[in-house]
Amino acid sequence: MPKSAPAVLQLDERERRQLQQLVNRHGTPQQLALRASIILLADAGRNHREIGRELNISRAMARVWRVRWLA
Repeated sequence: MPKSAPAVLQLDERERRQLQQLVNRHGTPQQLALRASIILLADAGRNHREIGRELNISRAMARVWRVRWLA
């Protein structure tokens, strides 16, 4: 049975800018910056495997944060 594609995630410009600021800010806790990076990559059209490889995380973690953002 083929697997379905990840849910489409589309950020507006304000959300994208705020997440990018979190990633770039030196005082942002690493976990929060990682979550923001996951969402930004998902918005850029990357699938769970690509996000996992780029950020050195599991596909499951990429999937969890995509789903949580969409909830």
